[in-house]
Amino acid sequence: MDGLTGESRDRVRAMSLWLVTAIVLAGVAVGLYALVVGFDKVDPAPVSRVAEVAPRGLLVEYVGGSPGCGDPHRVEVSESEDEVVLAAYVVVRHGTRLTASCDDEGVPMLQTVRLAAPLGHRVVRDATRPQLTVPVTEDATDLLGQRGRG
Repeated sequence: MDGLTGESRDRVRAMSLWLVTAIVLAGVAVGLYALVVGFDKVDPAPVSRVAEVAPRGLLVEYVGGSPGCGDPHRVEVSESEDEVVLAAYVVVRHGTRLTASCDDEGVPMLQTVRLAAPLGHRVVRDATRPQLTVPVTEDATDLLGQRGRG
């Protein structure tokens, strides 16, 4: 700024202050939106059990929440020669809202995923609890039949 005249220097300073002010106001607006309206929050969900469907499909049962507090989002699959790791996720609508509250009700969710190769003798694990083996039921109707029971 040494080569600028006094008036030019003042203009550059004023523009810099306006830019900083705009950035601060945008940050405040995003923060207020997060607290008042709320952004969706994605959380991991534990996988309960799975059932083989078709040669390369798995019906995955995982635990979500009541509507708006744990809606189904996605199930990711990582495969190796020895195991299949499932990572299930639920979304809490407007989860960052200041007044957001959810009950602790666990609701079973079902989603079908496709494997690159048939399950065979591979072990199924849950990404949230990798030390545990996820039970594989023989028949998919076992998962579907117990959903309606309380």
